[in-house]
Amino acid sequence: MFQKLIIQTNIWVALCFTALVVFFQLNLYEIFYSVWGIAFFGTLAIYNFTRISTIEDFLNPKNRGRVFLTILGSLGTIICVLLRGFELKTFLYLGILGFISFCYSLPFKGLGLRAIPFLKLFLIAFVWAGSSIGLLLVVHHSLLQHYALFASVFFFVVGITIPFDIRDYPTDSKELKTIPQLIGIQYAKYLAISSLILSGILLGIDVEILSPFGISWLITLAISITLVLFSSTKRKNFYYSFWMEACSILPLLFYLLS
Repeated sequence: MFQKLIIQTNIWVALCFTALVVFFQLNLYEIFYSVWGIAFFGTLAIYNFTRISTIEDFLNPKNRGRVFLTILGSLGTIICVLLRGFELKTFLYLGILGFISFCYSLPFKGLGLRAIPFLKLFLIAFVWAGSSIGLLLVVHHSLLQHYALFASVFFFVVGITIPFDIRDYPTDSKELKTIPQLIGIQYAKYLAISSLILSGILLGIDVEILSPFGISWLITLAISITLVLFSSTKRKNFYYSFWMEACSILPLLFYLLS
């Protein structure tokens, strides 16, 4: 029941992503609840939209719930954006991220950016980094000052996303040219772990590494590396859809506990 209501509807991934935004906002800037709403509803809309690959899927009665969540997420995002009252440059920034996400998820097979070999992983990492820490940095005019922090989140997302390609290795089309397809599952794990280690190094450029903020991130990286090591094609989907996604909620959890 939990998997059907929370995971398959993408509510879980939306909550995890929002927690990542909250973590950075608590540590770096003042609280804006509307930004949390943008993170949650935007993720809900995009992730449900990506599961609808054709126009026929939109019209299929079996997908009514997914279509409803896509519309709900889109409306919720628009309302939160209007409530926040961003500057023009922030609207443009959100528009670019939204356009990239839409092109990635075009509901016509073969037309989305995800169909371009080798691009999928880095698009996901860029949009996640851009929508979480990137959005906060743009809103507070500090993107150029904290480029290392942006890069840290980018490589964190790369590290926790590669296991999903490992999961899909037996079923992915060879034309996708995912990381495991190109270099093998074991080397894909090495790349994921290297990305997570690099994330910690980059964080240390912008943040006091022994602060509650830094320690929370380092503990999260250690747990993420462990989950990467134990990932395989034989693991059930719950391992990835719940536990790997949960890596994004861990920094906030450890920070609040500290």
